[in-house]
This record gives sequence, structure tokens and C-alpha cells, in this order.
Amino acid sequence: MPYYRWRGVDLIGRNKRGTLFARSAEHLDELLLKRQVALLSCKQQRQWVKRPIGLLHRLQLFQQLTTLIDAGIVIPDALLIVANQTEHPQLQEKMHQVAQMVIAGVSLSDALAQTGTIASPIIIQLIKAGEESGTLPSSLDAICAHLAATQDFYQRLRSALLLPAITLLFFFVIIMIIFTVIMPRFVDIFASMQTEVPPLTQSLLAISAFVQSAAMGLIIAIGALCIVVLWRITRKGKARKLLDALLLKLPFVGSILQQRFLSYAMRAIAVLLEGGMPLSQALTIVRQSVQNHILKHNLQAIEHDIISGSSLSAAMAQHAENLFSPDTIAMIEVGQESGRLPLLLQRASDTYHVRVMQRLAWLTMLLQPTVMIILGMLVALLIFAVYGPIFNMSRIF
Repeated sequence: MPYYRWRGVDLIGRNKRGTLFARSAEHLDELLLKRQVALLSCKQQRQWVKRPIGLLHRLQLFQQLTTLIDAGIVIPDALLIVANQTEHPQLQEKMHQVAQMVIAGVSLSDALAQTGTIASPIIIQLIKAGEESGTLPSSLDAICAHLAATQDFYQRLRSALLLPAITLLFFFVIIMIIFTVIMPRFVDIFASMQTEVPPLTQSLLAISAFVQSAAMGLIIAIGALCIVVLWRITRKGKARKLLDALLLKLPFVGSILQQRFLSYAMRAIAVLLEGGMPLSQALTIVRQSVQNHILKHNLQAIEHDIISGSSLSAAMAQHAENLFSPDTIAMIEVGQESGRLPLLLQRASDTYHVRVMQRLAWLTMLLQPTVMIILGMLVALLIFAVYGPIFNMSRIF
């Protein structure tokens, strides 16, 4: 089925346009009418660059699906409704494929597994457990809670880093303006002076000349190429493991990554256990979804101990030095003894989530003033370097 670039008008006369996935132009007209948009024109369009399906899109998808199934709508009809309502073209195409497979008799979990980009292994296993136990709505609620917690973390992370990133960009722009626009205007002035220019001013003039030279462009190109090569190298193999270990050892950043992993892993295990999955199998699925090789190795060691007959708390205690805190292990042990392991895992996850949010708040508080102080010091340095010789020249005359 093709993509259509369309143009239409809504009920109050506003022009609308966009891209949607539809079986035909008539189907596109039906989709837009359900959104209270009248189709004026459309044209098939090939998608050369496909938009990624983000976490927020998946969260909204499963929230809509949960609401429809809770309302008593059968799964194939619910999938078609969700597919027709989504604004994301690629997600719309995938959901139509899932709906067609479910109509043909394939289970929802298997259909999602075949698409490959909508659902993670954790989500697929939760849906499969819900299908087998007849508690699919509860499994979908657990999926929504899991995705909402993950989305909340990344949203807070972006909010914490946005202001420092904007400040750094502003800092870079100011520096480039100073060295490419302001400093060259003083070259002739300093050349006509009868006195010797201070070493600091000479250094800044040399930097300004270098920034404007072709060598600067060559260095930027080589640097960009090196970054691309390093990024490709660190995608797999020993270099990837080395990068993962380095990230965990970085001050402040390493602890945020580790505690974020603990929050995610414990929440995911709790959700899978509530769906009726054995602990060893839940650990296997969570381990497969973890990207960091060091943390994945720790989960694999815990999984091996549990398969050998050890309890979860005992297996975690063997790795307490580099991963789990004593209070977390004690909480898990209480959960095992009381038969409330999923609940205690969820509480441990919430504890780590709060710690991550606190560290992100501290990161924001530290980064912003630090960048502003550095920017102010550099501007002050430039003022002394540029205007110092001019003031000295005025005293001579």
C-alpha cells in the first residue's frame, strides 16, 4: 500500500496537509473524513527517508489500544482503528500489517514480533502472557505503565540537558563571531601601533587568523571523519565493550547510567513476573533488551546463578560490589520470603528512578552556571586582550 501526500481543509476552513499511508485514494478520503478533513488533492509519494518510530509514538499506540480493548472492541477492529488514527506514516503502515495478520489468524504477539520495530521483546512477551492467561487488558496496562515510566525518564533527561546545550551553542556562536568578525577589525589598528602588542593579544590574533584559514576547515573535516569512524568502530566488538566500560566509569554520568539501568531492569522484571513469566525467562528477556555489554554480563551472571538453583537476592549479593546496593538486596529478599517479589521489585525500581531524577536535577544546576561562568571569563579575557593595548596607546598619545 502506498503513501499519499495530501492537501485538505477542515470544518472551519483551515488548510491541512500531510503524509498518510492508505490502500487507495478512496481509503485516504475515508481516513481524512474521520478526522473531519475534506480531501482536496493527493499524490502518491515514495518515502525515501523514513521517520523513526519513537517511544512516545509507541506509548500513544498502546494507550489507544488498551482503551479500545477495555471498551469491548475486538482486537482486529481495535488495531484498524488505531492504525487509521495515528499521524505517523510508518507506524500506520506497520499497524495495518499487524491488523491484516491478526485478521488472518495470527496472534497479536506473533504479529508484533514479525514487524520488528513497534514492540520490544519485553512488550511481546507481556502480550503473549496476557493472551495465554486471558488477561490481555491487564498486560496492556502494564505495558503502558512501563513505557510511560521510560518516556518520563527520557523527557526529564532532555529537559535537563536542553538549557546547557543551548548555552553551549550560544557560547560557540559567540566565539566564532569574535574570532572571525571582531578580532580581524583590530589587526590594522594593532599593526599601526608604535608599541609592542602584549603576548595575550598576539595569541588571540594568531587564533583568529587560524580560525579563518583553510587549515581550520581541514581540521573540522578530519575531526568529523574521525568521529564517524569511531562511532562505527564502537558499534560492536571489543571497542563497544570498552566504550560501555568507560561510560560506566565516568564521574557522575556513570552513576546515572547505572541507576537508570537498575530502575529499568527491575521494573521490566516486575512487569514480566506479574504476567506469569518465570524469573529466569524474565531475566533472559530483560538481558536481551539491555545495550550496555557490562550490565548485560552482570544480568547473565545472575541468570546463570538462578538457573543453578540460587535465589534472586543471593545471586544479586554476589554482584553487590559493582551493581546492587545492600538495601536493594534486602528488599528483594523480603519480597521472596513474603511472596511479593514483583511489588518489591517495583518499589526498588521507583527508588532508583527517584535517585536518577535527583542526579539529573543536580546536573542541571551544576552545568548551567558552570557554562555561564566559563563564557563570562572568556569574554572578560577577550576584552582585556583587545582593549588593553588600545588603552595603553591612548596613554602614550
